[in-house]
Amino acid sequence: MTGVLDYFKLEAPHKKQVTFLMIVVSALYLFNFHVNDIWTPNESFYAEAVREMFESGNFLEMFYNYEPRYNKPPLTYWLIAGSSSVFGLNEFGIRLPIVLLGIGSIWLTYLLGRRFFGDRGGVYALVMMALSLQMLALKQFASPEMPLTFFFTLTLYWFIKGYQEQRFKFILLSYLALGLTVLIKGYPYIIVAGAILFLFILWDTQFKGKLLWQKIKFLKLYIGIPLVLLIGVSWVIYMYAKAGEDFWEIYQRETFERTFTRETSGPKPFFYLEVISWSIVPYSLVFFYALVKWFKDWRNLKSIAFPFSWFVMMLVIFTLAKGKLPTYILQAHPAMLLIIVPLLLTYKPQGIFSKTLWNITFLLPTLASLVAVVFGITQLRMNYLFFIVPALLVALLFNFYRSKEKSGSTNLLVAAPFWALLGVLVIFAAYLPRVEKFRPYDEIGRVINEKHQIDKKIPIKIQATLIHNIPFYAQRFTERDLTPVQINLSEGSTLALVREESLVELSGFDKLWTGKIYDFPSESQFFKFVVACLEAEKQDYSKFATYSLVYRQ
Repeated sequence: MTGVLDYFKLEAPHKKQVTFLMIVVSALYLFNFHVNDIWTPNESFYAEAVREMFESGNFLEMFYNYEPRYNKPPLTYWLIAGSSSVFGLNEFGIRLPIVLLGIGSIWLTYLLGRRFFGDRGGVYALVMMALSLQMLALKQFASPEMPLTFFFTLTLYWFIKGYQEQRFKFILLSYLALGLTVLIKGYPYIIVAGAILFLFILWDTQFKGKLLWQKIKFLKLYIGIPLVLLIGVSWVIYMYAKAGEDFWEIYQRETFERTFTRETSGPKPFFYLEVISWSIVPYSLVFFYALVKWFKDWRNLKSIAFPFSWFVMMLVIFTLAKGKLPTYILQAHPAMLLIIVPLLLTYKPQGIFSKTLWNITFLLPTLASLVAVVFGITQLRMNYLFFIVPALLVALLFNFYRSKEKSGSTNLLVAAPFWALLGVLVIFAAYLPRVEKFRPYDEIGRVINEKHQIDKKIPIKIQATLIHNIPFYAQRFTERDLTPVQINLSEGSTLALVREESLVELSGFDKLWTGKIYDFPSESQFFKFVVACLEAEKQDYSKFATYSLVYRQ
């Protein structure tokens, strides 16, 4: 009979183990994902664009604050719109497809791990993908990173399934998925996917021309490329026909020039290696250990030819690209984790130094996560009942240690950082509702639209800056960068959000609402924002400004 602890040790029967892990991961990803107002600025662009789609009935063109937004292709917007049409145009409906595609990416990584390395390899891949730090940071915000990761991974999964089984129907599905990938991020991903697959096929055929040609013929590129372009580029053609150079200039800049031709402060050859050092925490140290091991054992690299081709080509392409963002490496996470898996299955370090170093790569992030749990509870001033979380983790990890002393199981090495980091995420997810005291955007919207029912044709004017999610919650056009004098001279009915100290410069306005708003350009620097909220809870509002919502008929 399977004991309860076996599920935590990754030692339960395979189907039960996978079911248990997916339930735990899904619960973690869905826990409190909708409790926060739309974050500024990036999530605001997608939420407001979808709101305006519903308002106008035009789902082919995107607008933010009633101005054309040609920056990205439409699939992310459509996914959000589809969910919102069922669950409502709210934080739940907007974020749900993003969270579900994050969970889907974990499932695809499991399928890839199982395909290449068997049941145990699939479990390891699932565990590592589910709790990689960058995945957790992006898992619920309405932006293209999660949809892109899902459809790009789906592209490569269908490809390898069709390639290995020599069944073209899966290759066809791969083309469909690549078309959807392009419909999320743009045509450069045709180049990225093509480079990965070409390197893999070259490697797999050992550069033998005749065999290489047979493999390429099997792919039926004359079907696949037009299909990808039909799905991925048809919207671009439509928009170019509709808006001409105004569209093309922005789209080209955002999808190609931003990455490959933008001005930079100089080459950064190690930028993405630095990103990897934290993006797949708690398994970053294991990954670097695995890289060194594979390069020392380079004759056996062919056993990981597919994930290695995937990782290397993405690393090379985005390192050579002038535009660099940490999120660009997210789509390589499955590959990096699949590079680790064979070592977890077969590697037995010899010698005290190797054994110690191998164990440290797992032990260090586990201990760091435990410290982070306790630190989080104390610094976030959580209820003392939350100390149950680290107490349970310590008990669990102590049991792991005793079991490993007897069995030496790699399962326990992989499981320990997983459960420890999960504890960190439980604490932070439980804390998230508290920051809403300092994020009054939905409250402002209710005052405007429900309490006072101000005509939506009346724009809202904001002093000095644009608070990016105000168009979404106010449900109207927002004028930015205005001075109190300009607001005061406005003709007709005037709705404005101004700093408290500027009220003396206004005349004839009624105050509808007053409250604190974060006084920095972006809340996306999450930890800085959290620190500001903690200081505000102690009555230090130095990082906030007092704003008033005023109205003059």
